[in-house]
This record gives sequence, C-alpha cells and structure tokens, in this order.
Amino acid sequence: MKFIDQISEKINEDIHIQALIKVILVLLVIFLVRSIDVVWMGLFRKAWHILRPFVLGFIIAYVIHPLIEMLEKKYKISRKITIPVFYLILLVVLFWLAFTIVPLIYSRLSSFITSMISGVNSIYNSYVNLSESGAPEWLRRLLQEIVASLQSTRSILPQLSTRFSSMLSDAVQVFTIFVITIIVSIYMCFSWKNIEAAIYNFAKRLGSRAIRNIKAVDVEIGTYVRSLLVLIVIKFLEYALMYYLVGHKDWLLVSLLTALGLIVPYIGPMIGNTVGILTALTMPQRNVIILLVCIVVLSQLDAYIIEPLVHSRNVKISPLWALFSIYAGGILAGGLGVMVAIPAYLAVRTIIRTNTTQV
Repeated sequence: MKFIDQISEKINEDIHIQALIKVILVLLVIFLVRSIDVVWMGLFRKAWHILRPFVLGFIIAYVIHPLIEMLEKKYKISRKITIPVFYLILLVVLFWLAFTIVPLIYSRLSSFITSMISGVNSIYNSYVNLSESGAPEWLRRLLQEIVASLQSTRSILPQLSTRFSSMLSDAVQVFTIFVITIIVSIYMCFSWKNIEAAIYNFAKRLGSRAIRNIKAVDVEIGTYVRSLLVLIVIKFLEYALMYYLVGHKDWLLVSLLTALGLIVPYIGPMIGNTVGILTALTMPQRNVIILLVCIVVLSQLDAYIIEPLVHSRNVKISPLWALFSIYAGGILAGGLGVMVAIPAYLAVRTIIRTNTTQV
C-alpha cells in the first residue's frame, strides 16, 4: 500500500489539474469536430462555391501584379494600359485553347487511351517473354486492373455527345464563374495597392511578428508561383518539340500533361513521362529508343540547369517533404489539396523559419 501511495503522490506532483483539464478540452474539441465533419465540410463547400470567383480572381491578380508593377516603375507604362492589354491577351489565348486545342484533344483522347492500353500490354508481353518463370500473379492482376480502368474511361467518351444538354448547363455555370473571376481579377489589379494596404493594416493589429510573417510568405509564395509558371511554359515547349520530332501522334496532349505535371512536383513529371513512353511503344523501335534518350537528357537538363536558373534556392523542397505535403493535401482536400499542397507547405515553412530566426 505504501508503494501505491508513493505512485499516487508522484502523479499528483507531476500532473496538475489545470493541465489535465486543458488536455481533456483539446481532446473533446477534436472529438466534436470529427463527429460533425459532415456539417462543417458541407458549410466549407458552400462557402467555397460562393467565394470561388473571388479567391481565383485574387490569385490571378497576385500572380500578374509584379509584372504590371515592373512595367509601371521601370518602363513608365501606366497600369491603365498594361492591365487591359494583359487581359486581352489572356482572353485571346484562352479562347484559342477552348476552340482549337480542346476539340483536338477530345478527338485524339480515344486513340490516346488505346495507345496507353497497347503500351501496357506490350510491356507485359515483353516481360513474360524474357522471364523464365513467367509473370507473377500480382503483376498480372495489376495490369488487368489498369487496362480495365483505361477501357472504362474510353467507353465514357462516346457517351459525352448524348449528355450535351446536361453538359451545356455545366458549361454555362463554368462560363459564369469565369466571367466573374476575370472581372474580380481586373478590379483587384487596379486596386492592388489598396488591398495590400488593408492586409498590412490588419496585420499591424496582430503585431509586428504577423507583418514579418506576411511579408516573408508573400516573397516565398510569389517567387514559387511565378517561377513555376515559367517552368511550365519551358517544359511544354521542350517536350512538345521532342515528341513532335520523334513522330509521336499525341505529341500535344502528352506535352501538356507533362508540363502541367509540374504543379505536383516529382509525381507529376514522372506520370507525364510514363504516359509518354507507354503511348510511344506502338511507334517503331528506333523512335522509341530516341524518345527514351531524349527524356533522360531533358530530365537532367531541367533538373540541373533550367530549374536552378528559374527557381530561387530558397524555394527548394526536399522530395520527402514534397511527397508528404501532396499526400496530406490529397487526404484533407482531394484534388484541390494536391494542387495547393506545395504553396501551403512553403507558407508554413516560411513562418517557422521567420519566427525561429527572429530574436
């Protein structure tokens, strides 16, 4: 009994009732949030549908604002001229994509998926022929699942024309959101200085540390997003030229997929290259070998020359943290979470570094 009394006394010394209450309250809050996640996720979705044009408009204005500011300060070109010209060019490019590239992609998508199926089957058959013991059962089932998924995707395409009426209403909704987003973005570009001042005035109420954090995050995220856009354009031009020269039928679609894959670091480009190789296996063997060599050369060129020149050293992300951020973003917010995972990680990392380096 004396031993039990000593343990009880030790516990009472180490664990304070206030700390215990705090832990219980935190656990209770987590339990309540988890138990009503259907409610708050529904509210989040409704709020997102309402605020979506304004958030997207802010992002567009945030990305192009430094360019407008540079033209205004360095070349003395008024934003009253640069903003309308920029959005006119943007609309021309978007409409060109909508009426030229999108129909081309739609018409080639079925043959593109067929090429992928042929590529997967070709790899499997080559493995079976080279392997003395034959392919393992798990590999055969995996390839069957991949082929079945691709075939089901291809079977949906002919049905899209029969769903034109429902797609039309969705297109009207998307177009409405697009128009509102552009209008909001133009307004924010003209009023950016006022928006920036309002943000910093709000940060002043939270203290000097909040201002330092906002400025640091602004520099980090802005640098990353703008350099990412430059890299997407460069990668698209590189791979479009490469796939076109080797005679790939779907050179435009594969190069777009590879370039946009940069939004998801490491995983996106890997998927793009894999799809490009799979769809090229129906080409002559000589062309496939040239394609493989070109992909290896371009990958090294991008990793060791182009990306270091475009990306700042400060926004370098380790593969482990990138993969963790992408996985966590996908779990928390699906596809949107995957797209914003890296900027969110950079924001958190910048805040931690800013507060740990500041005395």
